Amino acid sequence: MLSDSSSQDRRRPLTPSNPPEHRRTPSGPTLLVLGAAATLLAVSLATRIALLWAHGSLAVDGLAATLACLAVGTAYDLVVTPWLVLPIALALIAMRRSWWQRPWLRAALWTGVGVWLYGVLFTAAAEWFFFDEFDSRFNFVAVDYLLYPTEVLENIWQSYPTGWILAGLAVVVVTAIWAARRALAPAGAPQQAPRRRVGLAAAVLLAAIVGAVVVSPVWREVSNDRALNEIASNGAYSFFAALRGSNATYRGLYATRQSAVVFDRLRDLLAEPAARNATFAADSTLRQVDNALPPRRLNVVVVLEESLGSEFVGLLRRGVEDTLTPHLDALASEGTLLTHAYSTGNRTIRAIEATTASLPPLPGISVVRRPQSEDLFTLPALLAREGWQTLFVYGGRALFDGMGGYLRRNGVERVVEQADYPDGTFTTAWGVADEAIFDRTLVEMDRMADTGKPFCTLVLSVSNHRPYLFPEDHVQPDPALKPRQNAVRYADWALGNFMTQAKKHPWYDDTLFVLMGDHGARVYGAAAIPLASYEVPVLFIGPRVPAGERLSTLASSLDIPPTLLGRLGLSYGSRFFGHDLFAVAPERGRALMTHNNDIALLRGNRLAVLGLHESTTVYSCDLETVECEVEPQGSAEARDLIEDAIAYYDGANTLYTSGRYLITTRDGDGLAVAAAPGEAEYSGR
Repeated sequence: MLSDSSSQDRRRPLTPSNPPEHRRTPSGPTLLVLGAAATLLAVSLATRIALLWAHGSLAVDGLAATLACLAVGTAYDLVVTPWLVLPIALALIAMRRSWWQRPWLRAALWTGVGVWLYGVLFTAAAEWFFFDEFDSRFNFVAVDYLLYPTEVLENIWQSYPTGWILAGLAVVVVTAIWAARRALAPAGAPQQAPRRRVGLAAAVLLAAIVGAVVVSPVWREVSNDRALNEIASNGAYSFFAALRGSNATYRGLYATRQSAVVFDRLRDLLAEPAARNATFAADSTLRQVDNALPPRRLNVVVVLEESLGSEFVGLLRRGVEDTLTPHLDALASEGTLLTHAYSTGNRTIRAIEATTASLPPLPGISVVRRPQSEDLFTLPALLAREGWQTLFVYGGRALFDGMGGYLRRNGVERVVEQADYPDGTFTTAWGVADEAIFDRTLVEMDRMADTGKPFCTLVLSVSNHRPYLFPEDHVQPDPALKPRQNAVRYADWALGNFMTQAKKHPWYDDTLFVLMGDHGARVYGAAAIPLASYEVPVLFIGPRVPAGERLSTLASSLDIPPTLLGRLGLSYGSRFFGHDLFAVAPERGRALMTHNNDIALLRGNRLAVLGLHESTTVYSCDLETVECEVEPQGSAEARDLIEDAIAYYDGANTLYTSGRYLITTRDGDGLAVAAAPGEAEYSGR
């Protein structure tokens, strides 16, 4: 029921000199929506300015590029804002005028406004810390992390002063609403008729739809500096673009060629001395590989060191005197160290994908997380069918990123995870400490060795990951170093201790080890594919591996499976995209990698990048300084590199999505692989 004063106002004649109150000032719903939009735009601008300051944009990119970043960023903010205030506008449609007389509903309104404002400020704070780690707005990493809140929330709580940040934001929100209570009072007593509130919501929705149609990801390309282009974007826009892209299909978005052209080119790209190229199956990578070494049933151990980029390794970047990895440096004298090896992505599941399936990194979700990834052609599946025991040892929960499920479906018989360690083991958000992981690995390998059958073990460490906490029994943190650097020192000690202890076991002399980084520590730099963040150490140790040597062949983590099989001397029908690095000619080395929506091929000093909307770009790179510049695509070399990149990724996508990258086998004939459905028959010998 309206108040008496409201009734009197309604009886007053409407004249130009005496208009109704709601014509003098914005009505409640309009005021609330405009206030929310203004707040969101102000926070977005403040976040962008803070990121520009942290990036040192004026010094790095200059005034013109910085102003362009601000201008384009404002355009993104204007496009995103209607979507984020739309829930408020829609909620106001349901509000009846009489409801505002109820104190509890007014309290609920301001509580809702407070929660919304808190969410805006919390997101801005999260963007600051995310950018500090990845030099990027919210991307695929943010999308993936939200799927596993247990690890992520614990990691955030252990890594940052989360309690203080949350409390500080709450104080800011309460203070802001209290200070603005008089200005926002009209929003608590809306005078718009229902049709006007519907019109307001419709206007906001129309603005949101128009913005979604008009906006383009290319707007953010204001410079050659990838980080500045990220700042030019908007966090919410980048997040939802990554969310859409996580399920993106290759065809229709990336450059493609006719199937015959793709597989003709792949035959040349995958050719190496051990592969009998005349027996390639039609429209496939399936071919016979006859390794020159006599067969030897050696054990295989692949250790993926979390976030161990080459930048931390004394022999590769820092120098022996100030090295953070003295144990890995010392182990290099016992084997062959790859000096130009690159991960296929900046997530651990990309390393698992590459070192098991030897597949190029398809854009979107890794095949580790895709439901159709079952019975793929993988190293564990291949060895399991030849009598090897297969094991995965991890310190965290194997369900994270679908790792355990993928490995179980693709040849790994047993998985050791966090629940399998004793209570009281030192544990962080990501799992038990590295020394516990390696100690358990030794126990498990002793058990497998007792059976008399060879084993294949994949080990994934966790300690070199934020929050960079570790037991201090053997490695004391150096206060002069950053937390990450101290974590590297601990991870290096744990790895060195593992190898020292392994040498005391009878199976050591019959074991091939691969010690490698799964990916670099963080993504930074100006390039579309920041190469420095993808370079990782890879060290082979064991029988048939030259000791104390350096191999400069450009290598990818997807080369691990065929290289190991080459050392085992096994002849087999192969679908792998990788090379045997000890057999391939150095000039045929290359690396494949993905970053956000881009996929790339690095060969020599050129980098071909395939992007959305079938875009292609070629960079000329200095692999020592890791600086890249766009070069014209008119040259024959540039065109050839682009076509090779398309062949790799289009071919891999075709085989995977059509179900022709499988480990189907037939009896007899050694390791021969049968044709998958729709694939030409292939005997393998």
